[in-house]
Amino acid sequence: MDPVIIVGAGPVGLTLALALARQEVPCVVLDEGPGKDEPRPARTVVLREDTAALMERLTGAPLAYAGVHWAGWRSMRRKQVTSEVAFGDAEPAPLHIAQHVLTGALRTALAGERLVRIAVDSRLDTIEQETSGVTAHTRGSTGTWWRGSYLVGCDGPRSTVRKLQDIRFPGRTAVERHAVAALRTELPWQDEALLHRLPPWRTSGPSAGEVTARPLPDGVWRLDWLLPPGKDLVTPELLLGRVRETLAGWTGGRTPPYELLDTGVHTVHHRLARRWRSDRVFLAGDAAHLLGALGTHGLDEGLRDADNLAWKLALAWHHGPHEALLDSYQTERRAIVAARLRAADQALP
Repeated sequence: MDPVIIVGAGPVGLTLALALARQEVPCVVLDEGPGKDEPRPARTVVLREDTAALMERLTGAPLAYAGVHWAGWRSMRRKQVTSEVAFGDAEPAPLHIAQHVLTGALRTALAGERLVRIAVDSRLDTIEQETSGVTAHTRGSTGTWWRGSYLVGCDGPRSTVRKLQDIRFPGRTAVERHAVAALRTELPWQDEALLHRLPPWRTSGPSAGEVTARPLPDGVWRLDWLLPPGKDLVTPELLLGRVRETLAGWTGGRTPPYELLDTGVHTVHHRLARRWRSDRVFLAGDAAHLLGALGTHGLDEGLRDADNLAWKLALAWHHGPHEALLDSYQTERRAIVAARLRAADQALP
């Protein structure tokens, strides 16, 4: 039987390939890039405890050493602490990890996997479906036709798979924008994440906003500043000013020494694909949904998509299609993500 074609070599696509291979299903991963990832400390992901455990089982790597399990979560408004959560047995601690570290662990695990082939520089441009399988064409230095039993689009927000299947992707665009910085410094608390609304060193008005701080290993922190509405350019001067005033505000008035490692702008979109299945073609991860809660939680849901879909595709691959089982992927996962999107929308101003 033909392999499963996975379009996209991000964390969701690589996780799906690894999960299928563990169940003796061959895969071809179409990677439009060069097959490696640029280190970006400011691009991180928060994994719930069971998602982190799933990734450790698949990769065989102890991810806790590559990320930070938060000791707690604190919310502040101006100078007042409004809520505190201590993570432990009753409240499992999430794992905060750089995305390129997670992807690297997946690529390392796949390097010795005989059932997975990763085709680099392969950009999808055509999908043809028949009752017996799927044919995909890629362009690039080795453009060719690929034959598969099923095809899964894990190719991100601008998914070519979703567009070729004419699946609508309604929702809200740019509901929030955040300036992001990863830096190495010392803060008054350790291994605790902080959400600080209306910090007292900011003036009142829409620019007062909020800032979050989330720890990473080796004294590195990811800081996110909520930007005012609009599309104003985030200049290096503006970002450095935010870094200095925030660090000074948290440490008593003087900016402590810091090393700026990475910067960026994170734009939050809320979107949900109308369908996650079109016969033998499926969507997963950002191709199926965009959920930007606090800028880091969307990938966790994408990894859960891969976990849910993998065993169902494996049963269909080994024992023949079971339409109700394959349909249950969309029924189960879309309902869960839709509920999270509604909750996130209700929390926005």
